[in-house]
Amino acid sequence: MTATIKRISSRLSIATKKAIFSGTALVLMFIVFSILKPTVFLEKSNLINITQQVVTYSIIGFGLTFCLVCGGTDLSAGASMGLGGIIVVYLLSKQVSIPMAITLALIFGILMGILNGFSIEVLGVVPFIATLGTQWVFRGLAYVLVAGAPIYVNSVGNKQIEDAFYQLGGGRFADTVPLLGSVPYSVVITFVYGFILLFIITKTKIGRQIYACGSNHAAARLSGIDVITTRMFAYCVSGLSAVICGILVASRASSAQPTAGIGYELEAIAASVVGGVSINGGEGTILNTIIGALIMGVLRNGLNLNGVSSFWQMVIIGVIVVAACAMEAQRRKKNG
Repeated sequence: MTATIKRISSRLSIATKKAIFSGTALVLMFIVFSILKPTVFLEKSNLINITQQVVTYSIIGFGLTFCLVCGGTDLSAGASMGLGGIIVVYLLSKQVSIPMAITLALIFGILMGILNGFSIEVLGVVPFIATLGTQWVFRGLAYVLVAGAPIYVNSVGNKQIEDAFYQLGGGRFADTVPLLGSVPYSVVITFVYGFILLFIITKTKIGRQIYACGSNHAAARLSGIDVITTRMFAYCVSGLSAVICGILVASRASSAQPTAGIGYELEAIAASVVGGVSINGGEGTILNTIIGALIMGVLRNGLNLNGVSSFWQMVIIGVIVVAACAMEAQRRKKNG
């Protein structure tokens, strides 16, 4: 039996082993909170609330997973999210149609990714500093665009457009829909988007190149991989993901604020790392990020229900992130 387990384990990738480990931790956490607060934690509305809260960190985390696996990082993701929400609501207020406003915002998200990739890969600025700088640029643009004040969807002056835009982030399937009854549209959008990115990073040529760049930058270059294009693609996915998140949040709140998304990039990085994505590059998938986001969501929800203050929640989550990084460091040290 032991030999069989070892043989199966040897065939699994590191990302899969990490997903199994973090998935087991998620299940145990779920069981503990179910025992502590069974009537509240297991309530249908609470479980849906958890999934809706997880949407934000998951989508930003998807983009950051591409950057982390590729050997980089994106500290501007939270600011990109805030600017994305501002852009789409601003365009709606200028009587631009919903599909066109969303399309232009998504294009702007890709352009933000190109700017990050250009700064890092062409100008040679290290990812931490480059994306820290663009974080200020994107946040500043958000303030400039709305003169520092929130912008509301009702400024559009068209109730039909207001209601249609709200459905994107705040709408739900009717209870009569099999399997999806009462599930928010944003949750379904998150899983569909995550599945598409999972396919890209695991089944396509550009996905394999991303892993190669993150595992060994020099070897990837010598093997003929266009490292600059590959890494710029990863930053474009991060910018696009942040704007998608910004649109959903603005839709659900029926408004956009220039302060939206502050600190979200760190939460998303934490979720990715806890789920098993390596901060050293070359390891991790979208599945790891989803599990990590669920761990963070269940943990926050369970602690709230049990009366743990937000200050202690920060301490607990910080300890978990450090522990995940320490385990990763020890594993790499053991494997040489």
